[in-house]
Amino acid sequence: MGQPLTLYQLNTLVKETLERGLASRYWVQGELSEGRVAYNGHFYGEMVQKDEQSGAILAKARITCWANAYRTLAANFQAATGETLRAGLSVMLEVAVTFHQQYGYSLAVTNIDPSYTLGDMARRRQEILRQLEADGILHANQGLTLPLLTQRIAVISSATAAGYGDFCNQLQNNEFGFYFHTQLFPAVMQGNRVTETIIAALQQIEAEAGQWDVVVIIRGGGATSDLSDFDSYHLAACVAQMSVPVITGIGHERDETVLDFVAHTHLKTPTAVAAFLIDHLAATASRIDELGMRITRSVTERLAREQQRLVRLSSVLPLAFQSVRQRQEHRIETLLIRIRTAHRERNLREQHRLQLMEQRLQSLDPQLLLQRGYSMTLVDGRLVRDASEVQPGQTLTTRLAKGSLTSVVTQKTP
Repeated sequence: MGQPLTLYQLNTLVKETLERGLASRYWVQGELSEGRVAYNGHFYGEMVQKDEQSGAILAKARITCWANAYRTLAANFQAATGETLRAGLSVMLEVAVTFHQQYGYSLAVTNIDPSYTLGDMARRRQEILRQLEADGILHANQGLTLPLLTQRIAVISSATAAGYGDFCNQLQNNEFGFYFHTQLFPAVMQGNRVTETIIAALQQIEAEAGQWDVVVIIRGGGATSDLSDFDSYHLAACVAQMSVPVITGIGHERDETVLDFVAHTHLKTPTAVAAFLIDHLAATASRIDELGMRITRSVTERLAREQQRLVRLSSVLPLAFQSVRQRQEHRIETLLIRIRTAHRERNLREQHRLQLMEQRLQSLDPQLLLQRGYSMTLVDGRLVRDASEVQPGQTLTTRLAKGSLTSVVTQKTP
């Protein structure tokens, strides 16, 4: 066994070996799992590499960026990407491998490539958009029709945000005097709870969708780095499937978030959203005025045409009336002739019928039978037709053509 080393001596040997065997600089890709700026301006963090399938951490290293370099690198990185160095970002760093006898292995950051982070952010955004399109909901909200009268506005924003106050003031003090009804559905507009709170507000609005013409999601100002909070699949899917049109004004001039891609209409700032709603209502009012003028012109022209028609009718009406009168008088005269003829024919038929009835009645007159030698026998005023109808001792009256006879029944023969 050789001479034992102290821990410091061993760490010094490791340090010298690394310095002799490694290049002075390396470009390395990974994800920031931690990141903070100390009071002295130094940046301390941790960089990891994850398995693309399982997400398990395959490698890990501490990183340090000293204050004099960090100020320049961070400013350039934010100017290019709109992001600060924070956990969750994919980065490409130029590093020097260091080993300190007391603090161990770490990477000293000497440069940053913003284009790599931009590419990764764009890649993630495209992955979300592709998933939304595959689900068939990417353009669902854009397919809704914006109501002509967008006056009932559900607003999702932070209650204390200056942008929310500017939005409401611009609506209330619009030059046309239009009335807008707004109601705030509070949400966190930056940080870890953005997705959770905005989705909760959207669900509350959807539950009473019939009360709202449009949903507005606004965020005034704020750090550009917070835009990544709006690149969420779950938040975008919720917006895309709203039954009310959604307008975004998240307060950024350059980049678009996934939320902007799925919203019905996206604008840059809260005041731009207010101006859009005012202009939309002004366009509707102008259209209503135009329709009113068209209706007025149409009615005026119709009245003029009808007046001319009445004049023409008044000139031809007497002639038409005379013609109709003559036709009706001729028709009445014809009807009277037909009625008189029918009346005469009916009288003749009835007279003939009465004559026939009279002849029949005369032929049935009992007096004619008596004159021919027949007689009628009565008992108690009743005509006797059968010998069984009388009894011996009854008095009979026999009527003849001239006079009558009275007799008593002494005998009857069946």
